[in-house]
Amino acid sequence: MGKVTDTQGYVQNGYDYFFTKRKTGQKEQQTESLMDAISKRKQEIYEKVRRGETETSIPIGAESYTMKQWNKMMRSVDKAIDDMQERIRKDSEKQEEKIKVKKENSITTDMLSELLGIDIRKEKGLSEGEIYYQITGTERYKQDNSQYTVEKGEEGEFLITDKTTGYTYRYDENGCKLQTDRATGRSFLIPCGNSAMGGNIMAVDETLKSMLAQYFGTDKLEEGELTGYTFSRNAATGIEIMIPDGMKGKMAHILFQSKADVEAYHKLADTYKTKYPNLVKSDEMASFYASIEIEGLCHRTPTGILYTNAQGVSYADENDPEKSWALVFDNQSESNYDMIMGMMDEILENGRDIRKCQEWERRLDGQTASYQKVEFDSFAREFVWT
Repeated sequence: MGKVTDTQGYVQNGYDYFFTKRKTGQKEQQTESLMDAISKRKQEIYEKVRRGETETSIPIGAESYTMKQWNKMMRSVDKAIDDMQERIRKDSEKQEEKIKVKKENSITTDMLSELLGIDIRKEKGLSEGEIYYQITGTERYKQDNSQYTVEKGEEGEFLITDKTTGYTYRYDENGCKLQTDRATGRSFLIPCGNSAMGGNIMAVDETLKSMLAQYFGTDKLEEGELTGYTFSRNAATGIEIMIPDGMKGKMAHILFQSKADVEAYHKLADTYKTKYPNLVKSDEMASFYASIEIEGLCHRTPTGILYTNAQGVSYADENDPEKSWALVFDNQSESNYDMIMGMMDEILENGRDIRKCQEWERRLDGQTASYQKVEFDSFAREFVWT
C-alpha cells in the first residue's frame, strides 16, 4: 500500500493527529508543560508590576522602546554629534595652521631681490609680469584693474576687455601689432598686421600698454608706426572709424572709445528698427545698418534707405518695394565711391530727391564708368536686370 496521506490520517486518528502527527497522549503531555511555563512567566510579570519594576513601552516607527532604551539610544546620538563637532574643530585648526604657515613662508620683496640678483625697489622698469616670468617660467600673467582686463584666451590668443565700453577684443599673439600714429601720437592694436581687413582695432592708452607689457612679461612693448589707414568720423554719432587703404566704400573699422560711443551706436540701431520695421526686422539687422551707416555705406531717408558703396548706389523703400532700384557698376573701386558721394552732395545741394533713380542716372550717363540698372519686378516680386 502507499503512504498514508494527511487527509487519511485525519479520518483515521482525528483532529489532534492531523496537526501534531503524534498520539493524543503525547500532545496532552506537551500542552501541560507549555501551560506551566506560561503560568510561571505570568506570575513573574505580576510580581514585577507589583514591585514597580516594569516600564511602559513607547511605539516609535516600527519598533517599541522603553524609556531606558530610548534614553540610551539618545545618549549614543548625542555622543556621535559631539564626535563630529570635535572632528570639524580639529580640521578647522589644521586649515588655519596651513594658512599661517603659508603667510609666514610667502615670498617677500627682499627674497625676490636675492632670488633674481637685483634690487627690485630700484628697478622701476621691471614689471610685475617679468618678475612672475623669471620665477615661474610662465609668460602670461593676467592683468586686471578698473579699466581693463587682459587674460589668456584660446590657444595662442589673448583677450582684452574694455570695462568702459563693455567690449571684449580677441587677438592672435602672432598676428597682432601695436602701432602708433605719428600725426596724433595715438596707439592701436592692429590684428594680423598692417593690412588687416578683419578683426577689431582697439585704441591703446598708456594704462593698457603697461598692462600688456606685464601680461607678456616684459618691461616695454615693441611699437611700430601706423601706416595704411585713414581716419574719419561719422557726423550723426561722432564715432570714429579707420579705413584701410584701398577699402574706401567697402569697409571700415569702427572705434568704440567711450561709453558715449556705445550709447550712440545702440541709439542709431534702435532708430533703424523703429523707423524702418519692414526693412529692419531684427536686432541683428538693426546693428548691421547702424554699422554700415557709421562706415559711410548707407543713409536714412524719410521713406527708405539709400546705399552708397564702391559697387554703386541703390535705394530700398520702406513701404513700396516697387519704388526700390539699384545702379550697379561693372567694377568696384574707390574712385566709383568718391564719384557717388560727390553726386549725392550735388543732388542735395540742388534740393533734388536722392530717392529718385533718374537723378542718379542723369549724372552717371555723363561718366565713363559703365553700370547696369536693376529694377523691382512687381509680378516676380524680385529685382531684375534691365
